[in-house]
Amino acid sequence: MEYYGAISADGVSPYLKAYITSEDFTVVGYIGQGASLQIASMWTSPFEGDNAGSIAGVETIANAAQSTTTATSVTRWNSLMVWQGSQPPSISLPLDLMAIYNPAVEVDGAIKALCAMVSPELKDVEPGGRRPYVCAVNIGRRFLLADVVIQDVSYLLDAPRTSDGYFATNTVTLQLSGMAVQNRSEVTGLFI
Repeated sequence: MEYYGAISADGVSPYLKAYITSEDFTVVGYIGQGASLQIASMWTSPFEGDNAGSIAGVETIANAAQSTTTATSVTRWNSLMVWQGSQPPSISLPLDLMAIYNPAVEVDGAIKALCAMVSPELKDVEPGGRRPYVCAVNIGRRFLLADVVIQDVSYLLDAPRTSDGYFATNTVTLQLSGMAVQNRSEVTGLFI
């Protein structure tokens, strides 16, 4: 296992850091401003158009009656929401990286490792390559989600550099998603 990022004794609380771990890398960074987590359920309103005013032949009469009176053929039942499923947890995680002792490890190495984590290992012609590894993310030592995929890695190309050409600081923005929906009974266990 190779370690990159804010891995040295820097005096910063682990509660202000995020840890991303895959099969072969661990990257530690400072939780950046605007970090967020979203857990979403998908609800639709499939009965919106189902009312007496939508029946063929009656529609014109019902619309005319509604336009000239205050009555409507729409009921509360038409607004009933139906659950269509949920999405895995989604995390937008800006990681601030800063060189204190070794910019090649603390900033550049962390960026390289995260770019490797999001990348597959494909063969040129035949099938049988490898998709990107699943990783685990630990945010502030208080939220742990295993089986996470990194969907996007972006970083600043114009960030300040050292005299050796390494980044002195940088912000890497990660878009992460759980591999699957978390059950209600599992959600509280994510908060440690």
